[in-house]
Amino acid sequence: MSRRDLPLSALRAYEAFGTTGSMSAAAEALGVTHSAVSRQIRQLEERLGVALVEGPRSATRPTQAGAQLLPQLSRGFDALEEALRALPRQTDSVDVSSLATFAMRWLIPRLHNFQTRQPGLRVRLTSDYAPVDTSASGPDVAIRVGAGGWPSGWGIKTLFADTIGPVVAPRWAGYVTSDFARIPRLTSSSRQGTWETWAQAAGRTVAPGRQSEFEHFHYKLEAVLSGLGAAVLPEVLIRSELAAGRLIAPYGFQPSGMAYVALTRPEPSRPARLFRDWLVAEARRDGQDA
Repeated sequence: MSRRDLPLSALRAYEAFGTTGSMSAAAEALGVTHSAVSRQIRQLEERLGVALVEGPRSATRPTQAGAQLLPQLSRGFDALEEALRALPRQTDSVDVSSLATFAMRWLIPRLHNFQTRQPGLRVRLTSDYAPVDTSASGPDVAIRVGAGGWPSGWGIKTLFADTIGPVVAPRWAGYVTSDFARIPRLTSSSRQGTWETWAQAAGRTVAPGRQSEFEHFHYKLEAVLSGLGAAVLPEVLIRSELAAGRLIAPYGFQPSGMAYVALTRPEPSRPARLFRDWLVAEARRDGQDA
């Protein structure tokens, strides 16, 4: 196989599986789903013409050939990371890592404000659900939602509290009950347990019922907008749809116990500080306008 044909994404998925010891742990490390890692490894096996994993789904392990490949694969990725770490960072740019749906629905529509204020700085935006990459090749600023467990030594600025609530398209308004027994419920594998979190915070009980799961959070959002059922969503991501009447929140929103935060390196660059401070100001302004 020539260098230009190397399936890097699939190789990265297999290396993560070998390093972490399971498909689920690899999926968490890469910020993707279990099925995505499994699919990448299956495609890699097809490309190479050799079995790399064996055993049941709950206890998958490397084959003899896979175990032979893993040390070399890890060394190759280590060498790449070391080469990237040695590159000098540009002082006129800032690397930003954000949750994909947050980037699409909150950050990107506001980026022109930052670029107007700082026309000489270039923003390089990537989406990621994984824990923050703290290596030298990782981001300057990371936007995440959670209840803590942030990288040691990194600066933490809270943007706003995460408030969630069940929402439906207007066509389902007449079917809403306190337990949502009459409406299909939508979930996503990238952010699980939202129905349970909301029910506990709101002091309600959700009836057993039909559920549809989507691989990504933004798929679930599009599904509820299309009228496929009810979904528990963060209020900050759907304000325009609520204001326009495209979505209805019959019981309002409850704190999830988490918060959206902007994380910066222990010694942030000037562009990183400027971007972080702008994020905080935009979040404050957004809260005042809500």
